[in-house]
Amino acid sequence: MQNMIVSANQLVSGCIVTADVLGKSGMPLVKSKTVLTDTEIFYLQKMLVKEVTVAARLEDGSSFVPEKETVSVQPANIQVHFLDAYAAAVESYQKQFSAWQHGSAVDIAALRKHILPVLEKVSEWEGNVFNLPAYRTHSYLPEHAAGTAALVAAVLQKAGFPEADIKQIGLAAYLADCGMAKLKQPYHIQKRRLQDIDWEDIQKHPTFSYRMVEQASLLSSKAKLAILQHHERADGAGYPLRLPKEKIHSFASLLSICDTYHALITERAYQAAVSPYKALDIILEEQFRRFDPAMIQYFTQAFVDAQQNTTVKLSSGEFAEVVYTDHNHPTRPMVREQETGQVKALTDMPHIRIEQIIS
Repeated sequence: MQNMIVSANQLVSGCIVTADVLGKSGMPLVKSKTVLTDTEIFYLQKMLVKEVTVAARLEDGSSFVPEKETVSVQPANIQVHFLDAYAAAVESYQKQFSAWQHGSAVDIAALRKHILPVLEKVSEWEGNVFNLPAYRTHSYLPEHAAGTAALVAAVLQKAGFPEADIKQIGLAAYLADCGMAKLKQPYHIQKRRLQDIDWEDIQKHPTFSYRMVEQASLLSSKAKLAILQHHERADGAGYPLRLPKEKIHSFASLLSICDTYHALITERAYQAAVSPYKALDIILEEQFRRFDPAMIQYFTQAFVDAQQNTTVKLSSGEFAEVVYTDHNHPTRPMVREQETGQVKALTDMPHIRIEQIIS
């Protein structure tokens, strides 16, 4: 069967996909041999897919003659600028991490220069900061550092915190795992599940991170405290100091929430990613044992606001738009199906969940 490569905007119902269409995460958006429907075409267009390999004939046997593509409108400059800044922050972290592993000091001024544009532009970006792995550009640890920093900034901005706090705690999030460079093994790139002996070593990294930035004049005392305490838990079962909740700084708890969330939604060699909505469910289930209630509220509010009018994929296979969220049920919004226009309340449909945020 003869094939051709077209853009998502040239597809028509009945096109037969002849090669997996991969998303930015490397996972297939549509698999080979799929006969496209209008719903799937809408999905591919929303994901800004540039190339799709399809058969030269449609499902009904007729020839597929793609229409000449119209000139597409480029994404707004603000979107390009944020993702460029994000990619630069990831690359800068990767380079410095390699230097730390060989004994170099943390160049906070250089890192600050790269992360500040991310923190400043995240509130203006038209994309979804709670779905950042869809835009991933590098390996896990640098992505995690920049992604967690962006989340922290988004939450604090939405909650109305001062700009100084946003920059300081965003920078703290970016630096929180720098101590991983001082561990016995490069756990962040290993493709196996960690053993108890590994965790004993890993639990030292907040202390190493703190020591690496302890003398830095560009970091405030509360930013340094957030770095040291970002794996402490409200129930006292955290590390490295097993602190009770009253001794854990609220910014450390926010950093912990964002750190946990980003780790959950990111695919790793030994752990499958979960959907953003599932990640929030997991965090809310753990909130009283692990996190500061006020910071949970700020995070949840920012998440809910970011999902308004987004396109999502349901576990039923349908695509829908989020139209309303009851704050008592932040992961069970009301959605409008793309194909039928029907509005459904997921609070009344426990068997249906949101599997993916599309745009």
